[in-house]
Amino acid sequence: MKTIGKKWSTLLLSVLIILCFSGMATAEDYKANYHAKVKQNNDTIGVIAGVINYICPKLVPDAGSICNPKDPVGSAVGVQKYMEQNWDPEEDDIEDADLPRLLNLEAALQFWDAVEQFKLHYPYRAEAEKLAKAGKWQDAFLNEEMAFQYLVKCASRGIFAKKIVDGE
Repeated sequence: MKTIGKKWSTLLLSVLIILCFSGMATAEDYKANYHAKVKQNNDTIGVIAGVINYICPKLVPDAGSICNPKDPVGSAVGVQKYMEQNWDPEEDDIEDADLPRLLNLEAALQFWDAVEQFKLHYPYRAEAEKLAKAGKWQDAFLNEEMAFQYLVKCASRGIFAKKIVDGE
């Protein structure tokens, strides 16, 4: 009877050990995951740039002075500065703002939010890079993952804006 109890105890302990350690990733796993996430984020930014280049001329009059296909981030900031001409974003909500003439107000509001989400990814990517240089791969990966979450929010708003300007 004692032998059966010992066998069960040993078996239970073995199962617990396997369960505890089977899901643990190694530093090399996190390093690979980090590099894969960096690539995914860079690819996502490439898609976002294409959406900006497509939408920008459909949001503001005289788009040639604001929209620059070679600098989509600069174009996005330019649209925001154009929208900020008559209001203070620190003081008033965009819905209450005295906005300048826009070619599509609803799309511009979606675009505004997309740019705001994009800005939020920068600190996470900077922290991820710093952590990667220090060999802290798990934390680097997690920060790069957080950056991805903001990029996805940005892309989502950008796609809504694109659909609006396309009349979908």
